[in-house]
Amino acid sequence: MELLCYLNGSIMPLAEAKIGITDLGLLRGFGIYQGITAFSGEPFHFDDHWERFEKSADALGLALPRSQGEVRHALRTLIARNSPGRRASIRLVLTGGAAKGGLEHVPGRETLFATAEPTAPLAPELYEHGASLITHEYERFMPESKTTHYITAVMLQPKRKEAGALEILFTKNGRVLECATSNVFVVKDGAVYTPGADVLKGVTRAITLALAEKAYPTHEAAVLLPALFGADEAFITSSFKDIVPVVAVDGRIIGGGKPGPVTRDLMKRFTAYAHAH
Repeated sequence: MELLCYLNGSIMPLAEAKIGITDLGLLRGFGIYQGITAFSGEPFHFDDHWERFEKSADALGLALPRSQGEVRHALRTLIARNSPGRRASIRLVLTGGAAKGGLEHVPGRETLFATAEPTAPLAPELYEHGASLITHEYERFMPESKTTHYITAVMLQPKRKEAGALEILFTKNGRVLECATSNVFVVKDGAVYTPGADVLKGVTRAITLALAEKAYPTHEAAVLLPALFGADEAFITSSFKDIVPVVAVDGRIIGGGKPGPVTRDLMKRFTAYAHAH
């Protein structure tokens, strides 16, 4: 089956899509990105993703060349063609477009494209038995915007794989921040905590917070490394992973080394919520 993509207002074969070599996304990494999952042919919480996409565009001074309604329709078309009857992973990207003088952004030249493909699910044992993380001292540039600046995350992939870890956890001056592509939560004495500043506040993170607030004391606050290592439970969230238990960080066991009751409860609540929406 020939995969389709969306590029600057047109649906076309992915193999035929082209972006100019003077595009600022290529030359300077000047762009924003959104990862969206889709259930039953519908982008999940698309309005929330679009709102964050708009905020990231504003932060970089990028103009959105297409309306929310048009992009939603295009994504539905891609899902129906590329991943019929299956969960899909969508990537929506906006760059500065053709550069002036190799560096300057000219509003109105932006490039907007999207892809969709069947989701490659994580191994079931990660949800059942938990995953591990490795830490790296780093704070993302413009952390509250989802830019295409992923150089550090890309370069650390061999180290992550060598350690057998699912994710890289960024820390800064003893503070737990976020993973390369996920948000992080800890549970202590029945209360749920997640960093509230200098991180990208993911859509799955927001849903998880709302679900947690119905049953547990919930806090958006600074999380220090000792609090992580001393936590009863930990887990990560993302659009492409949902909620994944974390049982070890840098080889140190978290809690009892297995997914805890609060994490398991929130996983069940999230699955029920996703199926209902």
